[in-house]
Amino acid sequence: MKEVNRILVAIDRSAMAEEALKRAVSIAKEKEAQLVVMHVIEPSFIESPFVQAIDEDEIKKTITEEVDRVTGKVGLEYILFVESGSASSSIALKVQSTHADLLIIGTHGKNDISSNYFGSTTLKLIQKIRIPVLVVKNEANHAYKKMFAPTNLSDYSKESIVFARMLINTASLKYLHAYITVDELMAQTYRISTDQQSQFKKELLTEATLALEKFVEETGEGGMALIGYTASINEDLLAYIKKDDADLLVLGSKGVNNLNSFLFGSTASYLVQNSPTDVLVYVPVLKKSKTEIDIKPKIEAIKKKDPESPVQKDLDSRKEEIMDNLETFFEENLKYTNLNVPEAPDQEIAEGLVPILTEKLNEINQKVKEGKYQEKRSDIFQ
Repeated sequence: MKEVNRILVAIDRSAMAEEALKRAVSIAKEKEAQLVVMHVIEPSFIESPFVQAIDEDEIKKTITEEVDRVTGKVGLEYILFVESGSASSSIALKVQSTHADLLIIGTHGKNDISSNYFGSTTLKLIQKIRIPVLVVKNEANHAYKKMFAPTNLSDYSKESIVFARMLINTASLKYLHAYITVDELMAQTYRISTDQQSQFKKELLTEATLALEKFVEETGEGGMALIGYTASINEDLLAYIKKDDADLLVLGSKGVNNLNSFLFGSTASYLVQNSPTDVLVYVPVLKKSKTEIDIKPKIEAIKKKDPESPVQKDLDSRKEEIMDNLETFFEENLKYTNLNVPEAPDQEIAEGLVPILTEKLNEINQKVKEGKYQEKRSDIFQ
């Protein structure tokens, strides 16, 4: 795990930005890291002779005085950048040029630090950059005492927790794992008896408990909590977080190419925006697997070598026929189930058939990858 040697804190003229600066100074002092402070002057959208021109020198002087006031209390040196442009783009570029290991930013540009408004600049930065981001939402009156880590038990979640432990090594940690369970509505939908429902719930809880215990053993000790959910995982997680007394939420995410995507927007983005605590978002650098690296050139080589193979021509010419046969097979199974269970709705049967067919197609696909069909079947027409 890479150490944090350089911290970039982005500030504006708001009360929350000052809290972000305080938090950055505290962490930089603790980690003996270089502190880089940045303020972006965004151009006015109004062009008018009555709009006073921006005095960048005066702004830089004022920002310097404010930063000196906070850093002077602990005797911490810093580098200051005051630039004009788009806040999110300018800060993202500065992250790259300074090789920052951590970005710290306030949630919004309003003077009321109790506001629930979540700044668009903060979201854009989490989307753009590939380093951990600490989002400050509260007054930085003391060091973090308790970290709270919702986890899906993935590798990137593990990385986020290991990083958080390294960054904030004096705080306690509590793991929270949400697992799917069975409620009354689901039991009725799938015609599960009361006894079966009880048994399923016990089995799901046992599996989730063992999985979380294994994850904690591999990641590092800490408290543990489990939430059984059915449909509203985001709301259930947020409700639990609000009840807890943690002051830092630790989130790991696969990626942030699109804030509305499944990878980020579903749960991580929701918690970043709605959690009342400060949030540390950790996004690991995504690396291509060895399989991806080895297979892609081979596929391209095959295409170049024989782009018009007789086999592919035959399959292309019969594509619609093959697809029609598959759909007919699907509908025949629909009919058979209807005969066996007359009261069953077609939609329920169809939803049950799709996973079965998908599982078998995946098996066939694996056999193809393993070369199970390499040998020619000379007896195929005998």
